[in-house]
Amino acid sequence: MKNKRRLKKIKGKVVHGSTPEERFKEIHGMTIEEWHEQQFKAKTGMTPDEWYINEAKSTTPIDFIKERYDTVTEDDVKLVKDMQMLGLTNEVINVLLDYVAIISRIGVVHPLVREMGKNWVEKDILTIEKAIAYVREEQKKYKLSEEK
Repeated sequence: MKNKRRLKKIKGKVVHGSTPEERFKEIHGMTIEEWHEQQFKAKTGMTPDEWYINEAKSTTPIDFIKERYDTVTEDDVKLVKDMQMLGLTNEVINVLLDYVAIISRIGVVHPLVREMGKNWVEKDILTIEKAIAYVREEQKKYKLSEEK
């Protein structure tokens, strides 16, 4: 009985996928993520990556903080200046701030940003493309360790 429920007929075709992602791919020929990217590009004229890079390049780190948290403290300004003194560009600082806010789950943690900023300079992560690639690699590592 369970197998009969799982098999759905869509447009005369039996769908065998056991997860929503598998069923979506069977029906539409692409993953949900690919479909979202396609929809995003149709609306904005650019890919999500192109949009993110454009936003990071066109926003100062102070404006970035203000947009996310509605306020900028003196400590925030000092943090941004410290990151610039290390040699990080504004767009790389924005990626770093965004990444730390996501992984800390409580927002921008200044000591963590400082430590990671130094780490990024040591690893020569000085362009937005390298920063995004590094963040994606770290996320993959995190997901793999979470699954174990």
